[in-house]
Amino acid sequence: MCQSNSNSLLKNALLSSTIQSICDSTYDGIIIADKNLIVKKANAAAIKILGMDDKFLYKINLNKILRNDILDKIMITGEKVLDEDCTFYVNNSKIRCVVNIIPVKIDIKILGIVLSIRNTKKLHKIVNNVVGYKASFTFDDIITKSESMKNIIKLAKKAAKTNCNILIEGKSGTGKEVFAQSIHNYSARHMAPFVAVNCAAIPRELVESELFGYEKGAFTGALTGGYPGKFELADGGTIFLDEIGELPLDIQSKLLRVLDNLKIVRVGSTHEKSINVRIIAATNKLLEEEVKNNNFRKDLFYRLNVMNLHLIPLSQRTEDIDLFAQYFVNKLNMKNPSSPKYLDSSYINNLKLHNFDGNIRELRNIVERSYYLCEDTTITSKYESFSPTKSAPNFLPDNFKDILPLNKVEKICIENALNHFHGNAASAAQILKISKATIYRKINKFNINLKSFD
Repeated sequence: MCQSNSNSLLKNALLSSTIQSICDSTYDGIIIADKNLIVKKANAAAIKILGMDDKFLYKINLNKILRNDILDKIMITGEKVLDEDCTFYVNNSKIRCVVNIIPVKIDIKILGIVLSIRNTKKLHKIVNNVVGYKASFTFDDIITKSESMKNIIKLAKKAAKTNCNILIEGKSGTGKEVFAQSIHNYSARHMAPFVAVNCAAIPRELVESELFGYEKGAFTGALTGGYPGKFELADGGTIFLDEIGELPLDIQSKLLRVLDNLKIVRVGSTHEKSINVRIIAATNKLLEEEVKNNNFRKDLFYRLNVMNLHLIPLSQRTEDIDLFAQYFVNKLNMKNPSSPKYLDSSYINNLKLHNFDGNIRELRNIVERSYYLCEDTTITSKYESFSPTKSAPNFLPDNFKDILPLNKVEKICIENALNHFHGNAASAAQILKISKATIYRKINKFNINLKSFD
């Protein structure tokens, strides 16, 4: 009889040790509770996630820390629950986890439950690694000979070392996202996610749920487990809001609240979740003018515009054109090492006569097209395929350099008028005999900074 008891005790000890080893072998938190929901076993991961002393955890009823009727329902129905978004209330803290709950049954009798829990922050980190929410560009990737651009890079590096919000303004194609990624990689947050959002590409009715997420059942078609928004996924890192000027006014007010208290509320929820996110916004509009036209909230503009980077269009730094052209050709040669090509000086000279309304993006397009059209090793001007302001045929007079394209003359006239009236656009429009709406459109087109005329 004693031998039998000894064997039984040994088997129970071995079973208990095996169960503990299995529990400790997983990164997920594991909690085992009896039919009264009293915790009987928990692994180290669960204790770490909940931040509780194991002696205290083993005495507690799960309903006290998981204030949800889900456990009682499971004990009645015996049905398992998978990927449930739950909140644990521990020591005045709210810990949001994704939970699987499996009832332990013999026939139809429920003996207890097993919970596997995973902190949503760890889940988001895994999602970010899989989806690729990373910044690839650094300041070393920004090539320029322009002293003005070099000064902007210096300012961007100073801003990167802070936690303040940054507003990047510049025409389409000037490299706003390259700067945003470089700032992130130069900051203390470089190991955390970089999440980019194109505000202009999100349907208006989905903007809020895309940015802030939603709870299960928040609307028809919502995922059963809810959905974390871009702000949650960027927690600890940087969120890049591109084309911020396209946000609807009602979303602007909600974004302002997030900036003020660094808390988000999912659609369909009343629970506020604290986040630690650095915001970089970008726009190809002049937000100050959008504020005057009541298209953008003034208070949000001031919250975003703590540090301002105004990127210079390529037409105002022609010294960079040959630099970019050579860079793009070198990149293409790396992809085609068996047949490298080189730029002729005539090609570069003709590029410099082009206005480049599409900025660096347009230049890259032209160089790449010329590269693949060229059947020789040298890319000459005959392979250029743009026409708007190219003006180098043989019939031009010797002093053709003194002849300016019409759009440059137009820009000079507007700048002179603004200078005369100290930046008053309405007065400048009146003297130029154009409407107020037209002069603002021209100011935006030519990237004219009204502040410089104060």
